[in-house]
Amino acid sequence: MNWDAIGAGAELLAAIGGVAAVFYLAFQIRLNTRAVRSASIDSWVTAIVYGNEAMAAADEFISQANENYDELDDHRKKIYHRALTQIYNALEALYFHHTNGVIDIQFLETKMKAAAYGHQYPGVRKWWSTRGIAIFDPRFVKYLDNMVQER
Repeated sequence: MNWDAIGAGAELLAAIGGVAAVFYLAFQIRLNTRAVRSASIDSWVTAIVYGNEAMAAADEFISQANENYDELDDHRKKIYHRALTQIYNALEALYFHHTNGVIDIQFLETKMKAAAYGHQYPGVRKWWSTRGIAIFDPRFVKYLDNMVQER
């Protein structure tokens, strides 16, 4: 056996190793993508839970604010604003998880239906038109407004 044959064999082994490394890397990227998606959904669920807890603790107040927003004093409007902002921040995050390819459209639309449903209440509509749209990304605002109109 000469040095040329040994060199060719080494090159062949290196090529096989390179191909194996590419497949391994692709497998690891796929696992990482799944982990990122799962973590993203977990953090979103946590945010919604906190928002729901805040609203549930003041259930009677939220019901009153939903129906009679204009009758609230400034302090109670601020409380309502904070409660809705917490929920809508989580929804906005979910929207951007979708635009970044972390979650699929079906999951997004299913969760956004709840926000669109909330717009049936006069208080939510008033808050959204006077305060909500001013604090959220215009892309999210446009998306949610379209969902509400389609409803």
